[in-house]
Amino acid sequence: MKKSTILVVDDSRISQTHLVNILQNDYIIHAASDGLEAIHLAKAIKPDLILLDIVMPQMDGYEVIEHLRKSTETRDIPVIFITSLYHESDEEKGLSLGAADYISKPYNPIIVKLRISLQIKIIEQMRTINELSMMDMVSGLPNRKFFESRIREEGLRAKGENRNLGILMIDVDKLRTFNTIYGYNHGDECLRAVGKIISQEAVTQPGDFAARWAFGGFAVLLVNMSCSGECAAIGEKIRQAVDDLVVPYDGGENDIVTVSIGANYGSPNDISVEQLISNADSALYLAKELGRNQVVIHS
Repeated sequence: MKKSTILVVDDSRISQTHLVNILQNDYIIHAASDGLEAIHLAKAIKPDLILLDIVMPQMDGYEVIEHLRKSTETRDIPVIFITSLYHESDEEKGLSLGAADYISKPYNPIIVKLRISLQIKIIEQMRTINELSMMDMVSGLPNRKFFESRIREEGLRAKGENRNLGILMIDVDKLRTFNTIYGYNHGDECLRAVGKIISQEAVTQPGDFAARWAFGGFAVLLVNMSCSGECAAIGEKIRQAVDDLVVPYDGGENDIVTVSIGANYGSPNDISVEQLISNADSALYLAKELGRNQVVIHS
């Protein structure tokens, strides 16, 4: 099982070493001796948890956590204050700034380990809940919520690196009719099979991803595309693979499944990711109007 990562922040070398010795057998430990180093390390390594001293020169723990909470990169990292300050007002201030817990020095090593273990369990539970909320249980792919969150990140990255993106909007043809004839369980099997093909044919390089978009629809982001033809070629591979797919039916019949695909291509420096999606969606509707089971490039 992968070990969780903890960042220990304390200007006292003795206190820092003591915490590292207590925790190093159970966690991956990084250490910082001042606030600026802590902020830099938090952004670089994205630890699962930060143990933060309050009384430090130049930038105290309160200022550090305020900086962490202002950054999208670090705002969700839980922080536990470990400090010699013991007044209730100090603890109240720490918790009001978003700290997950507050441990006063001198501390009992067993209590520290138990509180950290509890916090790590909470983190893991929240991650599981978040992952489930981002998954489509039918197709096994991420859902639209995940797609919309991820595409914003990839759009900003592509904009900074001056890369082009490709979008495929895919719809299973006549899925409602398919469900009426064979039942929703069989329809779900169809969606799983199509989702698997899309993942195999489209997700070929880091950054590419596919998601369930709507009732019978899927969306694909393709990073670092060189031209619209390359984007459409991947769409055609998906279309052909689905066209070759025969979905067995428990009653002894088989059914051929097809998809219609709309493709769009462009640079986030010239067009927003929202417009890229909208254009691909328009191309998808044209593909369906033209008879389905084909790829149409937006122009």
